Amino acid sequence: MRRYLLAAPHSASLLLGLCLLINSIASLCRPELNATEWLIDLRHVPLRTVIAILIAAPLLAWPLSPAPSPPRGGLGRARRAAQVITIAARVASLSLAFIALVNSANYYRLLATGAIDASIPIPLSLLTAGVAFLVFLAARPASPNPRSARSLLHTLALSPAWGLAFLLAQILAFGSTDYRRPADAIVVFGARVYADGTPSLALEDRVRSAAALYHRGLAPAILMSGGPGDGPISEPQAMKHLATRLGVPAAAIITDERGENTERTVRNTGAILTPELGRAPRVIAVSHDYHLARIKITFQRAGIHAFTVPAAESRTLARKPLFITREVAALCLYYLRPFIARTE
Repeated sequence: MRRYLLAAPHSASLLLGLCLLINSIASLCRPELNATEWLIDLRHVPLRTVIAILIAAPLLAWPLSPAPSPPRGGLGRARRAAQVITIAARVASLSLAFIALVNSANYYRLLATGAIDASIPIPLSLLTAGVAFLVFLAARPASPNPRSARSLLHTLALSPAWGLAFLLAQILAFGSTDYRRPADAIVVFGARVYADGTPSLALEDRVRSAAALYHRGLAPAILMSGGPGDGPISEPQAMKHLATRLGVPAAAIITDERGENTERTVRNTGAILTPELGRAPRVIAVSHDYHLARIKITFQRAGIHAFTVPAAESRTLARKPLFITREVAALCLYYLRPFIARTE
């Protein structure tokens, strides 16, 4: 166990560097695939891709650099090279921590002014800053990275655990934040409808939250997207019926009967709203908190600006831990899919 604890900063550095490098390369190929802002928001920084690569390179090199042998003739150069890599990793990790703290300060400024709301007021950037600072403390120039085959295996074995922890933190931190803004439409993601046409508790909560946003005047229309129900009544039909009971005019409701999954709902949203607006729409996306990070990424890749709002839960879903666990796997798949196959 002690060896794994010692390898934790190395595996964290490896994961941070790998994420930044992959997203930097993606931004050069297809800008919509770049998800760097989930770690640090560099959107308003000049040469942001170059900066991301400069931070990523030493974070990758430090945990993978070989152990230097005692200085004997030319081998002294290897030791000096290892020290340079370690110092570069400290600079990179400290820079990453600083930028993430600036992002966190901006988050709390928005929270203080009421521009956003959050049930768990801890931004992912604050966690990124903490992990980056851990790497900074562990990378000591006086004692170069003691890399061995066994310690490298420990580092590689821990990296997936850091990745899962990051995905879980992203789901919880982002999903708990309400980013409502005026938009062209409110998009509600479907959930189960029982055989008798009764909407599930999850679906009721989503529709009630969307109706409240509509009554506040944040958008002139609601797009109900879903698939078939357990019986003859589909999810969009049940959603529309409930919304009209909540005072939303039927004329303001658009139904999408082919929104069987997140990607299809996002694609259909663009196909339905773009021709009418003559441009990509701005939407408020309503679903449960655990679903919102994946929704945001999917809308972003489709070129649609989405403001996510977590559905107000009338009571905690009994199977929510299972839904969150499943969402971690789904979010991981959504991250990787564009790099291994063409997105549907």
